[in-house]
Amino acid sequence: MAGVQLFFLAFNLLEALLPSLISKESPAGYKGTAMGVYSTSQFLGVAIGGALGGWVDGFFDSQTVFLLGALLAMLWLLVASTMSEPPYVSSLRVEVPDGVVVDSALQARLLSASGVHQALVVPEERSVYIKIDSKVTNRFEIEQLIKGV
Repeated sequence: MAGVQLFFLAFNLLEALLPSLISKESPAGYKGTAMGVYSTSQFLGVAIGGALGGWVDGFFDSQTVFLLGALLAMLWLLVASTMSEPPYVSSLRVEVPDGVVVDSALQARLLSASGVHQALVVPEERSVYIKIDSKVTNRFEIEQLIKGV
């Protein structure tokens, strides 16, 4: 019983932490794409994992399924142990007011500001997707920088 509780404790922890990690690591302006790829991979993994587990159980036995699962978990642990904590940044979408030129110069100006980690200018939307360190800068300062104030 304790093993099942430990499994679900870890499972629920990862269900919350992995989407957060994906969101933090995705480039500015591509969070939705990254989350979509993550969700698709997650569901494909469940489907393929179940099918492969059934196939291995059919050709071998349930002990082999368990051992392969343990081996995959150990490989994941090795990979995960090399990871570092991502920087804590806030993602913003800021509309560019009329009269402000939306070009690469605006992006360069934003990237040179302190506290700005990433910036993506989308001229078609007249908007900027930006990742900032909220301890260094804030939305108001970014809006003022965009206006050229």
